[in-house]
Amino acid sequence: RRRHRRLRLAIVKPRYGRLYAATVLRPLAEQVVGALDVQPGETTCDLICDGGTLGVAMGAAVGRHGTVVLVETDDGLLQSAIREVAETGCEVSSQVADRDASPLMEQSCDRIASLCTQGFWDGAALFSVAEHATRPGGCAAIVTWDPALPPLHEVALVDALRDVCGMHSRFLECCLASVDTVGAAGWEQVALHDVARFDGIGGYWAAMVVARPLAAEIEDVSDHLLSAVRAACQRALEPCTAADGTMLIPVHATMYRRAAGTGA
Repeated sequence: RRRHRRLRLAIVKPRYGRLYAATVLRPLAEQVVGALDVQPGETTCDLICDGGTLGVAMGAAVGRHGTVVLVETDDGLLQSAIREVAETGCEVSSQVADRDASPLMEQSCDRIASLCTQGFWDGAALFSVAEHATRPGGCAAIVTWDPALPPLHEVALVDALRDVCGMHSRFLECCLASVDTVGAAGWEQVALHDVARFDGIGGYWAAMVVARPLAAEIEDVSDHLLSAVRAACQRALEPCTAADGTMLIPVHATMYRRAAGTGA
């Protein structure tokens, strides 16, 4: 746990990285906003917001009369996300979360969602946090990678680091963490699908390694081994690679959705 905390506090840029967010997370964020039926003027919350990818989509939907509440465990990340979301023209407020109490006031938001960031949260179950803060008539969603069908773009890297270097990445473990579904009773499961596009192995490596905290974890790995890891990723992703080198990788996620006051 101490190691996890040191990793988290060292981060000053989005955990997933801007390239990754644009390629993988932004399309999912837009699907979530649509599934929650976010309306102009509402108060929404990006729970464990990282770089604010979901918050930006929410801000565009609520408009200048609406509010996006950003919740994060890392104040440096929070300040960066505030700037990103404010550019949509909406009102922005923020909360630094800790594990001892819900970061949100009871029934304070119309829509609440978390986008694949539960591995960076140590507090109470996100389901209970979201239920506590959702207003009657509102809706909440927790999005996680499907443990039965984990994202191939991440799995290829996890496997390559293990097989080539014998290395286990704490950061990648956090990225792939699933929610504790014990508190998911009454939440509807919705499958989300998209395709992540990388402009060849160079674009993949930049988004997945260079621009993410993983780069710090592998800084002592030799160039020879890193080249072998990159080659192993390329081989694993060959079925998703076009003749020109472009990678089109299917993405699957699970959204747990619950309308407040309805039990479903």
